[in-house]
Amino acid sequence: MILRIKTKWVVNSLLLLVIGICNSCGVYSFTGTNIGSDIRTISIQSFENASGEGPANLTQLITNNFKQYYSRNTNLTILQRDGDLQLEGQIVSFSVAPAAIQREGNQDQASLNRLTLAVQVRFTNTKDPEADFDQQFTISQDFSREIDVTQISTNDINQLSERLIADVFTKSVANW
Repeated sequence: MILRIKTKWVVNSLLLLVIGICNSCGVYSFTGTNIGSDIRTISIQSFENASGEGPANLTQLITNNFKQYYSRNTNLTILQRDGDLQLEGQIVSFSVAPAAIQREGNQDQASLNRLTLAVQVRFTNTKDPEADFDQQFTISQDFSREIDVTQISTNDINQLSERLIADVFTKSVANW
């Protein structure tokens, strides 16, 4: 009985030690990031709305969502500019199009509308230029035809952008 307790204690202690070493060296983190130990800051510029569509506060929503996501999922300090990692870009699409057509009488109508959000992102890693990219990320979500694009809630836009930002996050700091 005493041998089992000591063995279990030793195994648990070694496991905690290995996890602590891996996490502190930047080898692994529980959020899935792969950030070098020399990277401590990130700057996220305002994502201007080049699409000309969407709510008036779309720029602010997307930019704040990027900052909150990186703040929540990394230990990086967010700076105004000149971070070790740098994110900038623009909203290039905020559009609604029919997603499913159904016939009602003699007329075809959309039974679902699809909202598409796309951002062009430029990522710069000042410590590892080979990790830099300039890429468009796109995400879509279907809504009932009864919902007008001007009635889409801030919460729905936040959920949509959260999925898009997760894709950018994965490409920029998770390297999956």
